[in-house]
Amino acid sequence: MLDFMRRKAKSTYIQAIILIIILVFVFWGVNSSQQGGPDAIATVNGQKISLRQYQQAHEQTVNRYQEQFGGTLPPELLEVLNLKQQVLNQIIQELVMQQGAKEAGLIVGNDEVRKVIHGMDAFREEGIFKLDRYKTLLASSKMTTADFENSVRNDLLHAKILAHLSRFGRVSDSEIKDRFAFDNDQLKLEYVAFNADDFRTAGPVADQELNTFFAERKQAYLTEPQVKLRYLTFRNEQGLAAIQVSDQEIEQYYALNPDKFSAPEQRQARHILLRSDAKESPELRDAKRKKLEAILALAKAGKDFAQLAREHSEDSSGEKGGDLGFFRKEQMVQPFAEAAFALKEGEISGVVETQFGLHLIKLEHIKPAQVTTLAGAREQIANELKAQRGKDLTFQLANQAYEGIIQAGSLDKYATESAAPVQTTDYFTQSNLPAALAGPPALVKTIFALKKGELSSLLEINGGYAILYVDEVKEPQVPALAEVRARVEKDFLDEQAQAKAKDGAVALLAQAKKEGSLVAGAEKTRSRIQETSFFTRSQQADSGLPAPVAAQGLKLSSASPYPDEIAENGATFYVLRFKEDKPASEDVFAGRKEALRKMLTQEKQMQVMGSWLAYLQSRATITTDKKFLE
Repeated sequence: MLDFMRRKAKSTYIQAIILIIILVFVFWGVNSSQQGGPDAIATVNGQKISLRQYQQAHEQTVNRYQEQFGGTLPPELLEVLNLKQQVLNQIIQELVMQQGAKEAGLIVGNDEVRKVIHGMDAFREEGIFKLDRYKTLLASSKMTTADFENSVRNDLLHAKILAHLSRFGRVSDSEIKDRFAFDNDQLKLEYVAFNADDFRTAGPVADQELNTFFAERKQAYLTEPQVKLRYLTFRNEQGLAAIQVSDQEIEQYYALNPDKFSAPEQRQARHILLRSDAKESPELRDAKRKKLEAILALAKAGKDFAQLAREHSEDSSGEKGGDLGFFRKEQMVQPFAEAAFALKEGEISGVVETQFGLHLIKLEHIKPAQVTTLAGAREQIANELKAQRGKDLTFQLANQAYEGIIQAGSLDKYATESAAPVQTTDYFTQSNLPAALAGPPALVKTIFALKKGELSSLLEINGGYAILYVDEVKEPQVPALAEVRARVEKDFLDEQAQAKAKDGAVALLAQAKKEGSLVAGAEKTRSRIQETSFFTRSQQADSGLPAPVAAQGLKLSSASPYPDEIAENGATFYVLRFKEDKPASEDVFAGRKEALRKMLTQEKQMQVMGSWLAYLQSRATITTDKKFLE
């Protein structure tokens, strides 16, 4: 709730600026050292960052990610995010910006902070700020008034910095015109495509050629590493029968988790979408609105809404008659949700405007909110509590066994003393893990990082825990050609076909340039010339060409009709030639000019902000505690 209130105090544009800050620190990096004092994990120009600051920021960051991922953070995500370094960088970023702002004479006074907070609706009753309500709401969100006010102060400081730098972000009319032309001038190409499939031979390949090919590429055919294990498993279900759950515990769980036993109202609707965005001229948007109103009249006159959606909707759901299935109110953007949840079954809305465009909505069905009674949830709750206790008990047993192995000195000795059932595997690779050891994706990486004779830590597997001991390891080896002959032969034929296709394209491009005609060159090689539709930089898909090829074609012009090199996409090679262009509409430019000016001004301001932050970072002395980052 408080994050939402703070967001109301700053623009979405400032959020984009913060992304620049992050990128600046990615590129400049941070030095590591042991400086800063006993409670400091980093310093920025001598200003300390305390462990408490870090812990608060870390908790806030984890909470944000948990909201995005439904309360859980996959281990793989945590590894990719490098959360510890990410959070520390964010704190450092904020300090560098604050110090640079102070140096520039930019300060946020207490009166400014007070004015913003007093204006927040969440803290007002009947239009008047209430101090008690302010303190109560902050306390319920586990935030002190000092922390919240500092957060608001930082938001206001960001806005002042942006305003201070914005004087360097002016855009001229010629820049606007050039950018519009760059994005919207239309181009048509002609081209010849050479696909490797058209040059592939059926084989077989002579032994001498295949032997030479394989010898030069042996490393591409290495076998996968293999391991052979002994292991103990501890299954969660083994102790479930002995676990008892009382009625009082079930009732308490039910009372504390109401969301688990209720489902909000859901609605099924169809819609017709005409896409629109802020760059469109008012005239174009009005034309789309009139078109949608005409479609609405047809629907109200009795024409099938689903068929109208198939004919007119610009959303992918149009193929399904505009059907969006059942959805909760919070799953849709606000204007759409408000309109859909105000309809009765069978009703059609008026024109609804969202950031995606203009919609018509027809409500098909309503699925009322449902609440599962305590009686209906009793068995489910009992099973959940038993499962959790079973997992806790299993962890304790597995942990005791691990400590026993360490004390005994080996897995074998522990197994003999405790009569523990040790299981074994044959050799296996990363792609065929034994079913008994199936678990999260990171488990495979952990297993194959172990060395021969090494005991694993306590590992979580599906439905329990495991302790592994590596008996043998087979390192990757180059197989005999006979073992992989079919694969090598296919690779040989593929490479030969691609080489022939590429040679053909290169030869045609040279011939076309020499004769000044793609047609003449294509006739000699009996190649088929194809032609694109007109397309623009912002709508490259209209060309019908793969994106990298279309992008290369956009560099061509009447003055330079041929590229320096052929274009490639996978196993297909293209010879391109500029055919004609068509300048963008002046009327469209007039309608979009001011929106484009605003966008380019923001882009230039972001560039200035990025340069300023990079300068601050380049001269800052930033140290971090090595031990903390380990």
